[in-house]
Amino acid sequence: SASQPLSPSAPQLLAPFVPSMLSLKLRNLSLMAALLSVAWAGRLEQPAVLRIRGGAEVASQPDFGRAAAPVKRQGAFKIARQLSQAFDNLQPSVKAQANLADKFGDFSKKLAAIGYKGETDLGDASEDPFLTAYINLKLAACGEPAVKVSDKEQGFLRLVEPILKTYQEQQLVMIDSGMSLAPPDQRIQNFLDSYLGGVDGEVPKLPVKQLKIDRHGLSRLLSLPKGEDSFKNQWMSSYRLSQGIAHNPGSDKRTTKGVFHVVDDGLPVSVDKKLVPRVTFKRMLERALNPPDELHTLPYTSNQEHKTKIWATLMLRPLACPEVEGFTGEKTNEVRFFVPGSSVCNLDFVESIFGNGDNPDLIENDAALDPEHWTGVTGAVILAPHLTGNVKAKDVGLPHKSEATERQIKEGMFWEKEDDLYNAGGAFKICARDARGVVVTIIADNYFGYCKKEVKTQLGLAANLHGMQEEEHAGGCVAFPSYDLGGEFDASTLGKKASKVAKYLGGTHQYLTETESPRTYKQVVELLGDSVEHKKEGYAVDKQYPDIFYLPEDAKFSIPDQTVKFKDQTIRLKPRITYMLPSGYKVEMIKKGSTNLADGKTNTQSGQYERWRLKGTVAEGANLHKPATVSGGGKSEISKRLQDMIKFAPVFCNDQQEDFKVLQEIFTKDYSNIMADKTVKHPIEEAGVKLSEIKTLLDPRISSGIIIKLLSPYDYYTPEHNAFIEGIRAHQRELLAVVKQNYKPEFGDNWQSHFKTDAINGELGHELKMDEDQLLSSFVRLGFRSEHDKKMPLQPGSVETDELGGGNLPWKMFTLRQDFLPCDKLQTEDDISASVVVPSHRVKGLNYRLKGTRDAHKFVQNVEFRLFQRPDEAIHRGFDKITENDMSRPGCFICNFEPMNREQMQEIVDDTVHFEKFTTPMQDRLLHFLETASPEFCVSSAHPRLVDGKPTKNPRYLQDSMEVTDPRAFFLGQQGARLARMIPMGESVYHPVNAVLCGRRNNPPNPDAGIPALAVHNPLHFFELPELFMEFTSSMTGKSPSTTGAGSEGALTKGPFNMLNQIHDLNNALVSIALGDYDVFISSAGVIGPYKQVDHDFSLLIPEVWSRMTPEERSSEYLIKNGYLEKVEDMEIDGETVPASTIGYRITEDFVKHFMGRVLSNPAAAFEEDMLRPEQQDPKVFAEGIKTITITNERVGKMYLADGGVDMAIPPLKALLHIMATGEYEGKTIKDPAIRNLFKKETILKSDWYKERLTTFQKLEIDRIKRGIEYLERVVGASSEDAWKRKQLVEDLKLEERITSAKNRLKEVQSPDFIKSIEGSLGVDPAIYKAKNNNYDKKLPVGRPKAGQ
Repeated sequence: SASQPLSPSAPQLLAPFVPSMLSLKLRNLSLMAALLSVAWAGRLEQPAVLRIRGGAEVASQPDFGRAAAPVKRQGAFKIARQLSQAFDNLQPSVKAQANLADKFGDFSKKLAAIGYKGETDLGDASEDPFLTAYINLKLAACGEPAVKVSDKEQGFLRLVEPILKTYQEQQLVMIDSGMSLAPPDQRIQNFLDSYLGGVDGEVPKLPVKQLKIDRHGLSRLLSLPKGEDSFKNQWMSSYRLSQGIAHNPGSDKRTTKGVFHVVDDGLPVSVDKKLVPRVTFKRMLERALNPPDELHTLPYTSNQEHKTKIWATLMLRPLACPEVEGFTGEKTNEVRFFVPGSSVCNLDFVESIFGNGDNPDLIENDAALDPEHWTGVTGAVILAPHLTGNVKAKDVGLPHKSEATERQIKEGMFWEKEDDLYNAGGAFKICARDARGVVVTIIADNYFGYCKKEVKTQLGLAANLHGMQEEEHAGGCVAFPSYDLGGEFDASTLGKKASKVAKYLGGTHQYLTETESPRTYKQVVELLGDSVEHKKEGYAVDKQYPDIFYLPEDAKFSIPDQTVKFKDQTIRLKPRITYMLPSGYKVEMIKKGSTNLADGKTNTQSGQYERWRLKGTVAEGANLHKPATVSGGGKSEISKRLQDMIKFAPVFCNDQQEDFKVLQEIFTKDYSNIMADKTVKHPIEEAGVKLSEIKTLLDPRISSGIIIKLLSPYDYYTPEHNAFIEGIRAHQRELLAVVKQNYKPEFGDNWQSHFKTDAINGELGHELKMDEDQLLSSFVRLGFRSEHDKKMPLQPGSVETDELGGGNLPWKMFTLRQDFLPCDKLQTEDDISASVVVPSHRVKGLNYRLKGTRDAHKFVQNVEFRLFQRPDEAIHRGFDKITENDMSRPGCFICNFEPMNREQMQEIVDDTVHFEKFTTPMQDRLLHFLETASPEFCVSSAHPRLVDGKPTKNPRYLQDSMEVTDPRAFFLGQQGARLARMIPMGESVYHPVNAVLCGRRNNPPNPDAGIPALAVHNPLHFFELPELFMEFTSSMTGKSPSTTGAGSEGALTKGPFNMLNQIHDLNNALVSIALGDYDVFISSAGVIGPYKQVDHDFSLLIPEVWSRMTPEERSSEYLIKNGYLEKVEDMEIDGETVPASTIGYRITEDFVKHFMGRVLSNPAAAFEEDMLRPEQQDPKVFAEGIKTITITNERVGKMYLADGGVDMAIPPLKALLHIMATGEYEGKTIKDPAIRNLFKKETILKSDWYKERLTTFQKLEIDRIKRGIEYLERVVGASSEDAWKRKQLVEDLKLEERITSAKNRLKEVQSPDFIKSIEGSLGVDPAIYKAKNNNYDKKLPVGRPKAGQ
């Protein structure tokens, strides 16, 4: 038809639609491609198109109808803002950074307008004729009537009506021949036919009539009635908002107790899940696929005369394994969602998180045609909230109580009365799966978290079935330490020891800025090549980010002169520019004291207590991985800004004359005789400086860190010096730090004349200034005051607290070091992570200090484009600046917030005193709402949804991943490391995991709520592997806002979201940690002891400290040897032995002084003794907490003995589970050297059971690749003379090349050297494939049946 001329009227008819049509990624919409072929004669030039499979940007101009091959995920986040967060109208600068401006034109603007008003007031999507026509076209293709069409739209539909009829009749032929399902759907149906064949009649069939959501944004548009701002039924309330959309499900929080049901066939199931017979699953599936009309009605058509009742479906391709060049390519899963029409908002949710997987019908999207990048696992999620409270247990095949097994009776899987409801009428999900790699899950609820967690659960299944990878419940970041360099900085001092030339920033800064060999500007120019623009002044500008300058190694920065000098050149020092040195070190001009999100870069006028400073950031960050973190344990906080916890204030003195006299004494004191223990090196000599040369602490060779150490009490100091230290008052310490930081060499001994106070009412004031400049101190919150404080306790009842112990409690503030600035953090994980362990010899380009430190490295990647955040602190207006900024922007997905009309919002705005506490973005959003006529609703970040008259404790919204919103920050992190390591352009820069820092939530006892004490940890503990895996196996948690209670969250906190026996994840985790030589630490949130309320303050502080430690200092061996960790021994409390040794090691006073002193000016003040030793707060509560842990460990251990998990455990865990359950294993306890030896890396590598993991993976990989090759060859070889489209697809998708690549991989895996090459990796757990009824040998067809089958 493309060769047929159009009638003269056709171009005129199509004119209103063509620009928008050409903006769509039409090559992925086969039907629309056909329509455009009719619309225009000849060949059309398609605008450059970007795809989101997880990969690189693709810019090409194929013919319409031609296929596009999937690409890597590497560049996916670069385009996610356009495709996966389509409603945000980006600023031009952001588009330029992503290299998208010329490629999309009006595309992002059109998407920004789909039902929501953006910053540019684009109007309502319902007024967009193209989008309406597009939806109507899809409805018509499904045989449904159009929704309120205009004359032009009606004319367009009439024009394409012949093609629609052809399409529908071709579909009929496909249905009659049994080939109507998309390839992934066919894989699912093949599994159901095999799994349920012979069970209670015919096998249920997946719906053939589907409204396929094949581009992001349709689901959001379809979730509201056309032309209206709200939709409600018994399951969901949806509202069009000024800033996006609010979907409030019937239940505001999830419960995990009794929810997860698994079919008793295929693979073993943990006892924390409920077992159901296959017949029950089959009957549930039948009911799930027949929803009631109200649930089945598409909201978009709910106000029409004809209400469309249809299944909405979506394909996801979430990341399952990250790519590590030289070892593994990236791998994805295949997940299909099937929801009844009114639940289309759930598709809006999951596609916003994972990205839209495109049209499942198209061969280019068939995962089986890319075996090297597919795990081989396909999943289906069928939403069926109508099953809750409506299904009788008897009707779905559960036995009468008299015929039920002991387990069925225990789990309630029986009926006694005729009207007994399945699962007592509560929400549930039920899944069927086996070792063949297909899973089908029915979710009888519509809470969004269930949908997201099911994707996570299926990724966990894929990780275990495929091997080599893990799905982890984790948070994480790469933290780059930053420093306040003052007003002047000489780059030539980087990585060098203390000298008289320039101010010494300390040994840690020196260590962190060293490179393997000195780096020069000449090397940088050669390395970066044509990616930079060379300037005649002798520096270079990055072409991708023109606000990044590359400078020579001798650059000198000066804020007073506002210049950068190097060689014989001078350029202007400017804010909003990052200056990168040849070592990768970054220098910026920032405003210290600004509370703006951009660190003050957006303002040109400084506030009273804002000062321009030079900020230095190191090239190599620390990749901090936070797995197995319980709800409320700080998983998200590890990557959040510390800035929101910091307050700035002027510097005060008490009596300037007296205080300066004390300071002078401190500066000039003779410190040569302070050491009582002569075997300990003097702090000054540690810096490589001769003690005899130092006459004053103002000497530039003395760093702030040295001063903190000199003035902190230690046992190795003389009693006289410790007494001198105790006599220094807190405000004098702060004054000392301020003078030291601001001292200039030209002051000489006359420093006092430069610091003064004003006179007020004839007397000297207390605010200190330096010459004409304001001075600044910064303070960080570390906990809250309480009536239990030994110093300055609150009066009992003076502050009202909530059920979690929080409320408007006064803060505890502590002074930060004058040279401290918060880390630059790259958010790398938050909830769902894909990881892989790679033998060290297979990794290239790592930091030279990592070479030889580990036999294997872990690499982790976030799976989500968007993060389901719970902004607990947003109820305090103005505090959570990130949330207020996010929720003020257009296109935001919001859940569990209260939608307000203009009358309600006007009341909030009129409350001026409280309204002005909001940050500017939120104020502007609320005011904008009041100034406009539509939409009808808006939400405030401080007003969660009301449930039973009270604000919910579980408000949520989808936050864009930092990789989406700030690609420049990731570029800087990569580029700095590239220069430091001299990695050529085009080669990957990897940041393997440097530290594992898990999180636990503690709580005091609450007998009324049935919550036992769990408050035995101090801020940071280290666990050796046996104790760690007792902790991981139980994963105990305190009360959290997002869960319904306290207790065990299952192995690695994934128990509720694991469709296999939990032992498999534990097996993988132990191998992963042991082979990587990772020391695992656990930080505390909630409370420290029963009386020290800290919330997430230490979760935010730990990354700052850990990033400022060397690899040696992070090792447990070093910390224990030097007294920074102490082993917690068993204790006697009230005449009973308390087995406190189960909580491992904890940090000591020396750790606090030595390492917290790299952040805090007076760290000892922040960590009182009863915080480091919580048993001192209340011995009985401490003993109760240890008892809680012991009882939970025993209970959980017995679970594994009961469900057979212990028999599938690797030997170290088998012994550990017996010890947890019974106290011993083969007569040995956990302290026995023979037991502890089982956990050692050397023992594991030599073991037969580890070798079996590798050989099993080899066998499975050979089988998987062979099946993939067979499927590829079947597609390629089926061509005939008339099969022109197949030939075209083979060419476009390069299927011949894929076959060659797969055969090369097969040859590699079959090689005798393969096992040796993967030694140090995870392999696969062979216990899965030894399990009874695993069905692996009952092979399923990979795709659609052959013609005639």
